[in-house]
Amino acid sequence: MYLLIIFFPLISAAIILLFGRFLGTKGANLFSCFCLGLNVIISCFIYYDIIVSNSIIIINLWSWVSFNIFETNITFFIDSLSGGMVFVVNLVSFLVHVYSTSYMKGDPHTPRFMGYLSLFTFFMLVLITSQNYLQLFIGWEGVGLSSYLLINYWFGRIQANKAAIKAMLVNRVGDAALIAAIILIWINYGNVNFFTTFSSHNNTIETIIPILLLVGAIGKSAQIGLHTWLPDAMEGPTPVSALIHAATMVTAGVYLIIRSSSLFEASSTSLIITVLIGGLTALFAATVGLAQNDIKKIIAYSTCSQLGFMVLACGISYYSLSLFHLINHAFFKALLFLSAGSVIHALSDEQDIRKMGGTSIMLPLSYIFILIGSLSLAGTPFLAGYYSKDLLLELSTKQYYIIIGAWLGLAATLLTAFYSFKLISRTFIMFQNSPRVYWKSIHEGEFNLLWPLFILSLGSLFSGFYMKDLILGPIIHPNISIIVKFTPLILSVIGASIALILFILSKNYWLLFINKRIKKLYGFLSSAWGFDKIISTFIIKPIWSFGYNISFKLFDSGFIEMFGPFGVSKKIIIGTQKISSIQSGFLFNYALFILMGASIYVMLN
Repeated sequence: MYLLIIFFPLISAAIILLFGRFLGTKGANLFSCFCLGLNVIISCFIYYDIIVSNSIIIINLWSWVSFNIFETNITFFIDSLSGGMVFVVNLVSFLVHVYSTSYMKGDPHTPRFMGYLSLFTFFMLVLITSQNYLQLFIGWEGVGLSSYLLINYWFGRIQANKAAIKAMLVNRVGDAALIAAIILIWINYGNVNFFTTFSSHNNTIETIIPILLLVGAIGKSAQIGLHTWLPDAMEGPTPVSALIHAATMVTAGVYLIIRSSSLFEASSTSLIITVLIGGLTALFAATVGLAQNDIKKIIAYSTCSQLGFMVLACGISYYSLSLFHLINHAFFKALLFLSAGSVIHALSDEQDIRKMGGTSIMLPLSYIFILIGSLSLAGTPFLAGYYSKDLLLELSTKQYYIIIGAWLGLAATLLTAFYSFKLISRTFIMFQNSPRVYWKSIHEGEFNLLWPLFILSLGSLFSGFYMKDLILGPIIHPNISIIVKFTPLILSVIGASIALILFILSKNYWLLFINKRIKKLYGFLSSAWGFDKIISTFIIKPIWSFGYNISFKLFDSGFIEMFGPFGVSKKIIIGTQKISSIQSGFLFNYALFILMGASIYVMLN
């Protein structure tokens, strides 16, 4: 029965994509939601068996690769780590499916969209239930393909085309590093199973392998340097943003690090690099989120920042805490994205928060849901984010040799509260800046759109409290001073207060003067530290120039045309035409050639 949890989404995707035209929109919606609903029910049984009964589920299907001493099977493996992931992925995916039945209403290609969602869920489940790196790579590439299809769902829009291609190409860098890591694991350890005893006396290899795995995670989890695809992915429909950026694709990199913990623990260098990458990403994305005005991009950069916290937790060797924050994040981030979609849907597809304001009057439920998600994101006490993020920051202060990770995380905490309350104040509380036409049609969504938000809000409120013992186990809270313990909360309060005061006073003259002084800083942050420009100038353009010179000038215009119709072949044709002119058809010409030939022969002899 447990094997069905993998294949229900595949069956849903196959039937809808092949026969969606015959099923129609209602049929595709019902069938996909039914399959994912069954998956959620089975996930509950699996999680009960694993956590409460302390068991492990192994489903060995068939031998896959058998080469010399290298043996790899298609095996689905569910333990306490993948069990929690399976439950969260299925639950969020089911709620996104239900939400989409309302959000995509009126779209003529909804069956194709639902099929892509189910396909994405299938590959994500393959990724997190694999027993070896080779099988994981199938799911890894599958979610990349599915995300391309989902981001580019509205393929008639050029920006959607560009965003999907960018996501695919940027992730190729991480994928190449992951392939290299798998090859090195096979060469050095003779196996690619997760539970192989990784023992090596080569310190260089022990460092290179986790660093390559980290690069793979950087690409998939949008860490600093390979993060540029994440905000552009907002070109896809809002349910796609929730599915990709909440509990699924972007968390695959974090899952890879957690699953490879034994390899990371063998190299202190890789752990220090992991802390630096996670801390820098948390701070970088938080600063960029300050200067964004697109409601979805603000939430997207907050995703990037929170993923940095998860990677930071892995760097300080608290992998279960990283998983705990991942699960909590799945609830409140999916809630934020889907609630933002509710606002966008109500305001005639408007995404700029500068053109909103005062919508709490007409959209009270959406306001409550976004408020719950934002408070949890900011680490408000007794909400989901508080139990994981605050503990993470407390534990990071113990690692004195990489204390910079704690400082980066604390700075990101202050900025997180700032941009969260900027979003709330500009969208719901502040001056009404929407055109009159928006207010003529503004309304809360249908039941199918709202009740998934209610379920996610419950998760954002209570998942931290009820799941901390199940996931964290015997983690001992650090013995730290009261000041250090309450520092994250104090910083969150300061950030939220500054945001509210700043935007309440945003129409005063003196603030405009300050804005002129910080114009350059604002431009720097709104451009995401200029990463796109830097990458375009120093990487993309040189590669294009190299490719142009090699493929076009050297080969197409060089060797190929040299032997083409205007090169050597043309000269051969001209030469043969001149030789053929000898065949004049006149007898005296032939006699002259015969005499010349005879004369030359006599002279030579």
